[in-house]
Amino acid sequence: MPFRPSTLLLLSLLGLAQCTLQGEGAYPVQPMPAATQSGANTAGCVVDGHLWVAHEDEDYTIGVPRSTPQPVRARWNPAAGGRSSHLALSFDKYINDRGQVHHDTSIKLELPAIARPGTFVLDQAANPQIGNGPTAYAAFTFNRASPSLTFLTGPAYPGRVVVTRFDTLSRVVSGTFEFTANQATGGRPVRVAEGRFDCKF
Repeated sequence: MPFRPSTLLLLSLLGLAQCTLQGEGAYPVQPMPAATQSGANTAGCVVDGHLWVAHEDEDYTIGVPRSTPQPVRARWNPAAGGRSSHLALSFDKYINDRGQVHHDTSIKLELPAIARPGTFVLDQAANPQIGNGPTAYAAFTFNRASPSLTFLTGPAYPGRVVVTRFDTLSRVVSGTFEFTANQATGGRPVRVAEGRFDCKF
């Protein structure tokens, strides 16, 4: 069956796009990490329809250079002195590709009063200035802006974190997350979906 001119044009454009994405000089796309529970120090999600994977190039520096990139970090403060335990998760995407819309962004998950695996609903007003406060929340930050732009969950923009493993002996935390976040001044929100993480703390 003969090809129509429009079909040939479409095939040519698809071939050109494939060469552009996979050709020499193209930035390697990081695959979505597997859903593990071993402390693999991985995190990924979909942000506004775009795959987002925590990754930091060794030669990408912000402020003080680090010899070993740490795009996935977890900090746990156990209960002490009448205070409940608190888990803070930070995921960064710092890559040498300014053409990617999320090349210089980060995700933060704050989970207070954590003692075991479970579901944390992110539907309360967040106050990042307090630090280790009583409210569970998520934040998505565009770090390349000056000042940076941070989008937060809250009553109008909720989310959810499901912790599937919280092992204080092996110091491993794993789970999934999804949320919608916005700036206090309004505007277009950020939608984060299909999130997963597996990290040591």
